[in-house]
Order: sequence, then C-alpha cells, then structure tokens
Amino acid sequence: MRENRLYANINKCIFGAEEIRFLGCFLGKDGVCADPEKVCVIAQWPVPVSQKDLRKWLDLANYLHKYSANYAEMARPLTNLL
Repeated sequence: MRENRLYANINKCIFGAEEIRFLGCFLGKDGVCADPEKVCVIAQWPVPVSQKDLRKWLDLANYLHKYSANYAEMARPLTNLL
C-alpha cells in the first residue's frame, strides 16, 4: 500500500467483522445488501401528491435498483406518470 501512497488509519480499521457498512450498503459473507435504515426511510416516505414529489421519490427509490430484480419494470408505471 505504501508504494502507492495509501495508508490505513488503525482507528478506522475493522477486523474479524462478519458484516461491515460501506458506502450505504452492507458487505458480508453472503454478498452485498441494502442498508436497512435507507430502506426504512424509502418505505416511510410520504405518498407523492405531485409530479415533483414523485420524481423525488423515484430518485430516492432508485438507490434500491441494484438490490431489486426487475426494478425498471416495477418503476415504469410511475415513471410514465411524469
């Protein structure tokens, strides 16, 4: 790492963890999954009442696209409303 001028801060290192939070998701032995806190925020978001609100919600929900099979198909009816 030092050859490439990369340094680890021992205070920020985690050793022996089964799962770690990284860039808004969890990395573990079974792969990558969405952060439950972020999923909860999206699930509790108020129902959109305008196109502007719907756009905001779709932008937020897009966070889950990598964790949801067929996200584009599920979002298409809402996207068509814009």
